[in-house]
Amino acid sequence: MKNKADKVKTNKTPFPKSLLGFYFRYGFRPYWVLLSIWMVFTLIVIIANGVLFPLFQKWFIALFEKPVPAGMTFVQFAIPTIVMIVGAWIVIDILDVIRQAQGGRWRPTVQNRISEVLNDYLHQQSLTFWTNRMAGKINTQVNYVFGGFNTLWNFMLMFGAISIIIINAGLVISINHSVALVLGGVFAFRLIYSLVLMKPMNKASKTASDSSSHLSGKIIDSLSNYSIVKLFAGAKQEKKHLEPPRQKNVRDRIKSSYIQRFFWAVPGFVWDISFGLTMLMCVKFYVSGEMKISDIVFTVSVYFSVMGAIANIVNQIPDMVDVIGSAQKSYEELVKPIEIQDAPNAPDLKVSHGKIEIRGLVFKYKRNAPKADDEENGKKKKVKKAPRGTAPKIVLDDLNLVIKPGEKVGIVGSSGAGKSTLVNLLMRFYDPTRGEILIDGQNIREVKQDSLRENIAFIPQEPTMFNRTLRENIGYGRPDATDAEIRRAAKRASADEFIMETEKKYESLVGDRGIKLSGGQRQRIAIARAFLKNAPILILDEATAALDSETEAAIQKSFEELSAGRTTIAIAHRLSTLRNMDRIIVIDHGKIVESGTHMQLLRRRGGIYARLWKMQSGGFLQE
Repeated sequence: MKNKADKVKTNKTPFPKSLLGFYFRYGFRPYWVLLSIWMVFTLIVIIANGVLFPLFQKWFIALFEKPVPAGMTFVQFAIPTIVMIVGAWIVIDILDVIRQAQGGRWRPTVQNRISEVLNDYLHQQSLTFWTNRMAGKINTQVNYVFGGFNTLWNFMLMFGAISIIIINAGLVISINHSVALVLGGVFAFRLIYSLVLMKPMNKASKTASDSSSHLSGKIIDSLSNYSIVKLFAGAKQEKKHLEPPRQKNVRDRIKSSYIQRFFWAVPGFVWDISFGLTMLMCVKFYVSGEMKISDIVFTVSVYFSVMGAIANIVNQIPDMVDVIGSAQKSYEELVKPIEIQDAPNAPDLKVSHGKIEIRGLVFKYKRNAPKADDEENGKKKKVKKAPRGTAPKIVLDDLNLVIKPGEKVGIVGSSGAGKSTLVNLLMRFYDPTRGEILIDGQNIREVKQDSLRENIAFIPQEPTMFNRTLRENIGYGRPDATDAEIRRAAKRASADEFIMETEKKYESLVGDRGIKLSGGQRQRIAIARAFLKNAPILILDEATAALDSETEAAIQKSFEELSAGRTTIAIAHRLSTLRNMDRIIVIDHGKIVESGTHMQLLRRRGGIYARLWKMQSGGFLQE
């Protein structure tokens, strides 16, 4: 019988399939009233600047062509027109101030919302999603999606430019059909020309975006491992490694740039010729008496207004296509279905005793599975697929285990035996191929993942740190902890002494990934974090591997205190750290092959544990 969690569909995401749908749902729909007001004011301002300015010029020049009424000076005759023009501009400026104030209010809010929902979704992704991708590339892709919204909004503002073209074209028609025909022909040519080049330009943009994102991930990966580069004098090696993706990115960007330049260069020559033709026509119609000076001024002004609007559209389209193309590509890569999901209406895990039951646990993975970022030298690698009939690799094979409440169990085995996989399944970073894990009788696939992990304190072999203060890193295990509780946890983990020696003590920053701390210090911060969390289940994955013998001895009693009354699972290669465990489990090729106390396993002749113990030097398991 299948679990309820098995019925959860993982081929869908909570987001729309298209990027535009995502923007509409989270960027436009919640703020449609505010955005509508802003849009109306924006269109008024844009149209006023593009349409009224030529009209105002025409009306002002026309003053000098009209006879002054009897009894009035020319100044008196001109004042009403001047007052009207100035008054209109004042109204437009007031509307522009309101428009900018509205934009300053909603734009940061909308941008923050888009970024927030996307980041929240990424934090829900499975461990597989993150291990198959570079963090630098993910960050670049998030920025592309974020930037795409701003570009999309600029695209919507093109309606204002189009309105300028339409209205001004109508005004020119009222003056002279021939001139209007020239403007219409230029506009039609530019529209058709744009549609023809749009597809190849979009394709080149997506290719350039992908290579840029890949290069960014490679660069960040190289920079974040600068200590290894220094240690192995690998600067030249890194330069050589990054050169192929750099060159590919340059080629893709140049190609995209050429297409963009070609996109607007040809129409530029057409506009030059059409302007010369327009001037000739104005001269002809002035000589024939069909156009006045004010009409000519208006026509030339409209020409520049219309051509300016067209140029604004034309010049923005390549950049917009580039950004939107990058955003669309990034959106498709980021918004992948979440592999590990909570069952519908899943309850919280309630741990009263801490009993763990593992029943018939099987975990397999496909051999030679291609990864999302499986690229080399900027080119897709051809991953050799396993031959037909090749069975998936079995990591855990029908494993059964019961850990009593409060029992301390050590897990031993060579690399690849399945120890870490077992812990990852228990934390539900992955789901088993078959079998189930229960905590106090509750299947972990049928409870909320957050509640599962809230009840487990995990101390990894290589703890990572936020580039935040020592206090914040320790307090991450329990956000509501007081400063006194944080320091008490640090003391129990033998971390308080070195913390108090730092310049700002608990307010000292630890650097990127905790680079300012030694390996042992990072481990003690992780241990303090676990003390503070005070979860009923404790998992130690080589928790003392980075500590010297003196420090290990100092915190061993703290570990005994921490594990007292808690169900504890400890993975260790330093077998001496497991001597006080209630039971030690030996895993080999995904199966439990031995079980007993330290002394019981040592007495077993020919046993794996006894052999590993003899192979140790200084308490470490040799591999």
